[in-house]
Amino acid sequence: MMKNRWPTAYQVIETLEHAGFEAYVVGGAVRDFIRSVDANDVDITTNATPMDVKRLFSRTFDVGIEHGTVIVVLQDTIEVTTFRSEATYSDFRRPDQVTFVSSLREDLERRDFTMNAMALTKEDELIDYFDGKSDIANYLIRAVGEPNERFGEDALRMLRAVRFSAQLGYTLHQETMEAIQALHHLIGHVSIERVKVEIEKIWASKHVAKGLELFVSSKLADNFSGDWSRSISKWKEFTNFGLTANGWAFFALIQQPPNINTLLNHYKCSNAEKNHVKQIMLAVEKLEKGYWSNDDFYQFSEEVLITASCYSAIINEVSSYSAEKIIQLKKAIPISSSRQIVVNGNDLMEWSGQKRGPWLKELIHKLTSAIVNREIQNDRLQIKEWFLREYKH
Repeated sequence: MMKNRWPTAYQVIETLEHAGFEAYVVGGAVRDFIRSVDANDVDITTNATPMDVKRLFSRTFDVGIEHGTVIVVLQDTIEVTTFRSEATYSDFRRPDQVTFVSSLREDLERRDFTMNAMALTKEDELIDYFDGKSDIANYLIRAVGEPNERFGEDALRMLRAVRFSAQLGYTLHQETMEAIQALHHLIGHVSIERVKVEIEKIWASKHVAKGLELFVSSKLADNFSGDWSRSISKWKEFTNFGLTANGWAFFALIQQPPNINTLLNHYKCSNAEKNHVKQIMLAVEKLEKGYWSNDDFYQFSEEVLITASCYSAIINEVSSYSAEKIIQLKKAIPISSSRQIVVNGNDLMEWSGQKRGPWLKELIHKLTSAIVNREIQNDRLQIKEWFLREYKH
């Protein structure tokens, strides 16, 4: 029962009903309930206005009150939204006007897909005007009502359909797919930041290759930089190792030729993401000689080495290091940072009688490599002897 499964949602609905209003759980939580999986977020819709909701609950936050949404805080936080319909979408993303309505059906028919357009009473009675439960049983993603209208309202829904397919392994209903193919150009009205989020969710899904095949066949990929159709089969073996930036690294590695800066800038990747991608690509490039040197194991993090080894094996189809071997070899490197060296720049300046300058950085680099390659030990006396020999001669 909902009282045990979602106690906070149950309490919110009960409070609203006692005040004379209707209230239901809607959206992804209902979809996941039908699929018998745990829901991450539980949202409620009601015919109570935002001001009614604020009056009934002592702790609330206005996060989208102009669109009818209030956050209610009890044991957990619950998003409560007034039944609403939406007018025209001039930018193909946000409604020009939101109108509160009194009918649950009117509220549900504005939603994207049938599987997301169901409601649940606090007694777990399902309200399903658009056969969402049947579509779930048949593993179908189908737009509510006329798909051209739904995608014309919010172009991001087209990419969400692809992403849901990758996450759930579902197939796009034929009319829904045809509408996306006809209206694919509208995705250009959506900010690249929102597109990036959806693509990264595909990379974190169970069916990455299926999602990317749909991304291409739906023609959505035609609107974005990079060759999305290249080596799609390679994505069947892809894992992002829990880091979204690895998806960009894998994507960059299969480009031919790769113009990495242009590609990553197009998708508004952060500097941290761009640096990570370049580290992966450099590690893969160094592995092309067949092995990594001690300097390579020192230079790259364990995470970068494991990821690069995996992607090199998938893309270049070469024998590579196992994760266990990488961890073993990485641990065998005498130092993991130049900060662990027992002498510092001041020592080197004192021994040389020289002031700080470019020579010092170059010498520390040589010293680090000598220790990493076990030419000398990380010992003060040995380092001084090495320094006097290298510097003086």
